[in-house]
Amino acid sequence: MPDIKVGRELRDSAGVSQALGEEFAAPITAALSAAKAASGQLAGWSVAGALDQLGAGWAAPLDGVRQRLASTATKLVANADAYDRNEQAIAGAWKGGVE
Repeated sequence: MPDIKVGRELRDSAGVSQALGEEFAAPITAALSAAKAASGQLAGWSVAGALDQLGAGWAAPLDGVRQRLASTATKLVANADAYDRNEQAIAGAWKGGVE
């Protein structure tokens, strides 16, 4: 039976999603570290606590975006694998019916 493959779009999209998630990690860490450092440098000022809270408050949502990108990549690969299996099964059924 010939190999039937789905288009590369799903796997390419998975690669893009994975790369974005990985690239997003460094700017998130840098931004949160900068907020913490700025808060520390402004000790005694009324805005120091608010700046620290701002950084802490954004940590979870930003990490959630990064995790969602990684999860999307995993799901896209699983979807492409399922399409491949389905196409192979259909090709096999048609081939079996022709002979």
